[in-house]
Amino acid sequence: MSDDFGKELLMLGGTIAGFIAALLTVMEKLLDIQHRIQARKEPKGSPQTERAAVETASTIDFFSSKPLRGSSYLLLYETSVIVAAGVMLNYVGLTLSRHMESILFLDMTGTALVAFLLGPWWGAIVALLSNSVVNWLLYPEAGADVVIFPWSLVNMTGALFWGVLARQTSFQKYVRTSKSSALAHSWFLLSFGLVGAVVMSIPGTLVQAALNERTIFGLNPDVAEALSARVIQWEGVVRASIESMLGMQWGESVSWYVVNWFQNCVRYIPDKTMSAAIALVVLKYGYPLFERELIHGGPEKEPPGDERVLPLVLGLLYAPSYATLVSSESYAGMQFWPLWSLPWLFIILGYFNLRYWGPADDTLHEARLQRAERYARALKPIGKEPSYEFCRRLTFVTLVASLIFALCLPVLLMDFYRVTFKFFCVVYGFLLVVHLIRVAIAQNISVARSDG
Repeated sequence: MSDDFGKELLMLGGTIAGFIAALLTVMEKLLDIQHRIQARKEPKGSPQTERAAVETASTIDFFSSKPLRGSSYLLLYETSVIVAAGVMLNYVGLTLSRHMESILFLDMTGTALVAFLLGPWWGAIVALLSNSVVNWLLYPEAGADVVIFPWSLVNMTGALFWGVLARQTSFQKYVRTSKSSALAHSWFLLSFGLVGAVVMSIPGTLVQAALNERTIFGLNPDVAEALSARVIQWEGVVRASIESMLGMQWGESVSWYVVNWFQNCVRYIPDKTMSAAIALVVLKYGYPLFERELIHGGPEKEPPGDERVLPLVLGLLYAPSYATLVSSESYAGMQFWPLWSLPWLFIILGYFNLRYWGPADDTLHEARLQRAERYARALKPIGKEPSYEFCRRLTFVTLVASLIFALCLPVLLMDFYRVTFKFFCVVYGFLLVVHLIRVAIAQNISVARSDG
């Protein structure tokens, strides 16, 4: 009952957020119209060269004289785009996996993409948002909290692992080279897939122990029976070895963890390998400007560092999930509280590492301003394309129509906020996909023009 009530409250909050987002979008468009009207009323007698000089100066001053504008520009056109793409890919992967009954989960594809571009902490934030909020709200069956909530530990572990690997110089050289050899591709797929599976299967096995689950393979019955007999045999051998070293008390439990960890490794290898590969393809084909700036470091060849506030943001987002995991009997919170508390260790260590050994605030601030300026210069010509203006106006009209429809729902329906929430999910989800595709096309056109 309490779980249903919590979901109802979140749906109501999502509905309110949808209304606010629509209103803000409409207000933004009205302000833009007002700005255009005022611009038309200005005198037109100034020479063309003077107008060009003023336009160039305003573009530079927009970012250099007002630091907040540069940060807000990155938040709107960089961070929000990457985070939205990551959450969308995670949810689409989970949905496809469930409906097609695939052996692949693919619910960490977006996590890998964000970790590659924005680093481990933003990747962990997207992982937590996907597992603790988005998937839970949109999950079609009962018991979604038990199925989804605990596995956020695996998703966050993968984000931290992939994010750290993506910061290595070898990965930057690998992504920069257009004609990488098959050996290089194999090496990085093994690093991100095989080693990632080994690392992520550790929290996966611990979560299984907390939920009292075993690793199950959907195999042919004959193959499953033979494998089950082999697993039992392996578990007996491992238990006998551990009992001889540590005693009978530890033998059974440790052997269970070892055998299930090995099975999880086998199960995770294809999933994590394909997730990393798909994320790399989306990165290369979809967002070449982000690749150039965030992985290669732009003209300075210096990738951006992490801000010290990011571990604190992750901790703030994890706090509600942690309270649920520790207090609920479904997760064996009283027994496995050290497992659910483990992310706090990484959060604290990450914060102090960035505070005392991370880049200085002035360095990060200057890098943000320069990156925002390069984005603005690269994407400015794209804004003059007829297709871009067409999509902007169509999006605005669609948002106005969705707002009108949503305002009429309370008159027509009793359970209006649930229907409104799903309505906004469909409308804004579709428009979000269109926006992400539009950004990807704009970046590809901009890079093609600059290279040409």
